[in-house]
Amino acid sequence: MGHDNQVNLTLHGIDTVSRVRLNGELLGETDNMFVRYSFAIGHLLLPSPSHNSLEIEILSPLQEAHRRARELEDLGVTTGPMSCPRARGDVECRRNYLRKMQMSFGGEWNPAALSSGIWKPVVVEYYAVAVLRDIDVAINRNDTHWTMDCRAFLSSPASEDFYAQLVVYANELLDERFVLEKKVVSFKSPVLEFKIHIPQDRVTLWWPNGYGKQKLYPVLFSVKCYTSEEGPTLSSRTESQKLLKIGFRTIQLVEDKDDIGRTFFFRVNGHPIFMKGANYVPAHTLPELSSDADKVEYLLKAAHDANMNMIRVWGGGLYESDTFYNLADFYGLLVWQDMAFSQAAYPLANEFVESVCVETVQNAQRLSYHPSLSLIVTNNEIELFLATNKSDFGESAAQLESDYKALFTDRIMEELKVITRKDFSPRPGPMISTPSLGIAETGQNLEINLQSPNYGDVHIWGDKDGFSPDTYPHARFVSEFGYASLPVMSSWQRALGDGAEGSSQEIADLIRSRQHDPKGFIPMLQSIAYQLPFVPQNWDKNIEKFIYFSQVAQAMTTKTAVDVFRSLRGGNHTMGALVWQLNDVWVAPTWSCIDFYGNLKMVYYWATEFLAPTSVIALYDSNSDSLNITLTREDFAEHKDSQLYYVLVNTYLWTDLVAKKTIARAFGLGSNDIEVRQIPLEYLLFENHSKQEIFLEVVLEDEHGEPVARNFFYPVPLKNIVGIKDPGLTLEVSGQDCRTATSPFANSFSLRITVKSPALLVYLELSHPDYIEEQHKFSTNGFTQIQPKKTIHLVFENDSKCLTLTSGHIRVQTINQYLI
Repeated sequence: MGHDNQVNLTLHGIDTVSRVRLNGELLGETDNMFVRYSFAIGHLLLPSPSHNSLEIEILSPLQEAHRRARELEDLGVTTGPMSCPRARGDVECRRNYLRKMQMSFGGEWNPAALSSGIWKPVVVEYYAVAVLRDIDVAINRNDTHWTMDCRAFLSSPASEDFYAQLVVYANELLDERFVLEKKVVSFKSPVLEFKIHIPQDRVTLWWPNGYGKQKLYPVLFSVKCYTSEEGPTLSSRTESQKLLKIGFRTIQLVEDKDDIGRTFFFRVNGHPIFMKGANYVPAHTLPELSSDADKVEYLLKAAHDANMNMIRVWGGGLYESDTFYNLADFYGLLVWQDMAFSQAAYPLANEFVESVCVETVQNAQRLSYHPSLSLIVTNNEIELFLATNKSDFGESAAQLESDYKALFTDRIMEELKVITRKDFSPRPGPMISTPSLGIAETGQNLEINLQSPNYGDVHIWGDKDGFSPDTYPHARFVSEFGYASLPVMSSWQRALGDGAEGSSQEIADLIRSRQHDPKGFIPMLQSIAYQLPFVPQNWDKNIEKFIYFSQVAQAMTTKTAVDVFRSLRGGNHTMGALVWQLNDVWVAPTWSCIDFYGNLKMVYYWATEFLAPTSVIALYDSNSDSLNITLTREDFAEHKDSQLYYVLVNTYLWTDLVAKKTIARAFGLGSNDIEVRQIPLEYLLFENHSKQEIFLEVVLEDEHGEPVARNFFYPVPLKNIVGIKDPGLTLEVSGQDCRTATSPFANSFSLRITVKSPALLVYLELSHPDYIEEQHKFSTNGFTQIQPKKTIHLVFENDSKCLTLTSGHIRVQTINQYLI
């Protein structure tokens, strides 16, 4: 091989501290799992037929974190938390000293699992001068053209400037290929900058889910690098390529002063959009499994199917895989990206800071081109952590605060400029912390209330009654709120493993051992007790009931919160609600909407309805003893298209399937409009029946009388209902005939449910011992049935074998059975 050829060993991700040797020689060390390391190895490679041996010695993350902490403490570097709690769930200490996924050290919903290993590919690269690593494509538009403002980042060991030629192929956008002829590249910062202009009529916009299509254009970038002016020689390895899928959209974060503070909302393609979504945690505790394509696709498709349009990648986890961001682009899910720092003070030590700067630049360059990337936030809850624990830090408090600014404002925010532009802003931010007073107010001192509802974003956590609309602050953007519940029974049985009997004693023990919330079961049991007929003292005597009630409480409280936030969209008052959390890393009592095995909790089924673009919301107003009916349309129309809608409020008694009275209201509503009407509750009562005896069905119909959305309103806590009866529920299952069916099998079943009186919150659970491991989904679940017959569909993903199912394989629960 010629003297001008480079051979590189590139480690895309090592978790976390390691020593790397090739043929016995130490190449170097790694200590940041979020960083790509490259070592020149040409001089060490043995010629064929000899074998080369690569050895990666991985050190204990726990011992390394403690060793680093001691070293820095001896040098007088202070960080926090000051004491290390042996909290419930055995949180391991000193996570802030290691650039490792912070949740590896344990937490309130996840195990302490200190993974170690090679979590991303290890490759040997041969090239002459430089290799293309990433391309940042920033999208801008003027009156006539879209501009792709590009930066191609090269990686090169060269010690003098070199030449590059770049060609861009984009058949759908350009008639000719775009060529950047011989360019001199500085070896000190090897980057190619260029702009490609595309006439507007060639481009279809990329929209978030629910507002339009997610058009993506394949664009191929090919770079040749060479050292001599004559150009590359034929034999040298000079070409490297990258294929990106580009979406054209504009995005701003609008923080305008108004009469109470500042707005905080995202405007996409000139259109204000209410962000509905969830917080995403890595799909697995082991980082190398977090990028499993099937699992990530399942979760992001589920978010899309539930009408979500934003996913927050939480700072206790990872910078996610390319698979994740590609799917977010495809499904129209805007990504709020936290950097991987959470709830701690980090050491301001030289090597640590240098490593964090590399981490910042590499990840920013990798992610920046995605149309889904909407905001980078440099940490999760650190400002909140410093403000909340100020008195515990005592004399160190001022030091910790200035160290915090030195790391996050002076260094990380500075490094993120690698993906910004001088003349326009490709995306908002970066924002320094969440919750915050927004970007506009950043840099104020940490004394002020970060959780002010009048600015920025808030995280809502409290022990108040989550069923009451009055509980929720009228905040500008809620980036975290949620309620915990238990996964379904079959998930606990699977988690116990094959050897276990699955006795209720074993399941209760497992549930207890996996409760990592320092408050234990109290918040969940308290929440259930507000609304449901449940004696919290002996939950372990009736686990099925506890599971069901926990999911009912989670669904009802989450729905109430989202309904409140969406009803405040007028005047851009509240413009985002992100549920904590979408997914899970094990079977445990957590805040997830989808459990570790992919089973959908009741809150997920409800979300597909309470997040629907056109919705009717019914919230009790305690001041006026009336029902606030809010009609909201969250969509986009080029022309203001006002449509006529009717809202029908049907009053039912718990004893009967026929509505006793109906009140109708007509609404005109244009795209992206919101309209509120107040109806006194006394108008909706029936004759001399009390609130305990009635419930309301609120139906939204279009001008042709077709139902668009529906909602139920229960005027008293469910435990106080009077007059409810046994609905005499029957279930019939029909599916394909396996004697005549052929592959691929349509494993879809119709479940016909009949009732004689209203059935409250009918909950279906698959209990077939062989099928509980098959991925499946009901068309709806946790519904109140007021029609005599209802058909639900149950679909299995598996089409390779024919499944048979009887009504005995579906467990049905209703609130009725616990009230009678």
